[in-house]
Amino acid sequence: MFKILDSFKDIFEKYYFKIYRQIALIINDDDNAQDIAQEVFIKLIKNPPHNDENIGGWLSKVAINHALNFIRSEKNLKSREIKVSQFNDDLISPEDIAIEKIEIDKVRKVLSKMDKRDMLCLVLKHSGYSYEEISISLGIKKSSVGATVARAHKKFKELYEKEV
Repeated sequence: MFKILDSFKDIFEKYYFKIYRQIALIINDDDNAQDIAQEVFIKLIKNPPHNDENIGGWLSKVAINHALNFIRSEKNLKSREIKVSQFNDDLISPEDIAIEKIEIDKVRKVLSKMDKRDMLCLVLKHSGYSYEEISISLGIKKSSVGATVARAHKKFKELYEKEV
């Protein structure tokens, strides 16, 4: 039976620096290498190897595994941070949403004050309908749709500026 607790201090003093240097070389980060080296020795206490013939080899293998896990987790973390950063760039802030809602409410209020035909003409025009489709929908001549849209725009602008 392996008596790790009896000899832990000796093992720690003999191998800590080697394990630490090994990890530091793998991950290229001295601060995190110390943390990982501590985890290796904690594992030695909690889950010691079944035999103590090659404790140095066991510690080295555990150190490599922990270092590689650290590198993987760092890559995953950086990958997630990049994704979150890209996601945040695509997000609309609550302030922008509030401003947009205010603008929409203001446009609706102005449209509600307009003549029904002018309001529908603007809504249809800005919804992508052609002059021909607008003339059929509103029952006006196709040749007068442009003038109706222009008058409606002018009226909308006047009312909108009064609202601001």
